[in-house]
Amino acid sequence: MLSVFHAANKGRALRVALAVGLLAGMAGCKLVDQRTFNPQAGVEPRPYIPPPPPGPPPVPPLIELVAGTPQAEWQAPVEQIAHRALARKQEVLFVVSCLVPPQAGQPPAAQDQTAQEAEQSALLALVQHDGHAVMQALVDAGVPQTQVEMSAMPDSAVTKPTVRVYVR
Repeated sequence: MLSVFHAANKGRALRVALAVGLLAGMAGCKLVDQRTFNPQAGVEPRPYIPPPPPGPPPVPPLIELVAGTPQAEWQAPVEQIAHRALARKQEVLFVVSCLVPPQAGQPPAAQDQTAQEAEQSALLALVQHDGHAVMQALVDAGVPQTQVEMSAMPDSAVTKPTVRVYVR
């Protein structure tokens, strides 16, 4: 027959084993805190800094002519615009800009010698024919030669050789 003492000792051992098992099981659990429900809890907020606003749009040209346009089509409007610009400001500077698309669509560093020569010859032809004709039409319209400036360069924004006249 089992004694009461023996049963009490067995129950105590069972309680100790149960307590040790519960402590070991609880040690492996993750504690519940505010990050359990919101992973961003406790992280300092970073203020939103909006990007800077875009710059002003580029100044549009006063006149834009595609190379090869017959002179009879653009000569009268060029003269009228020149007279209007001079009426507003006598010291106005007309900048005739001759633009050609880059040859072969390659970046300038990767262009070979033939592409550069083709680009230069296209620029030279545009300046000698259409650029000079627009410049002469401005001078014939009464603009002093000292107030007319010409520049020539490749521009990736154009698809055809173009002559633009800007006013400063």
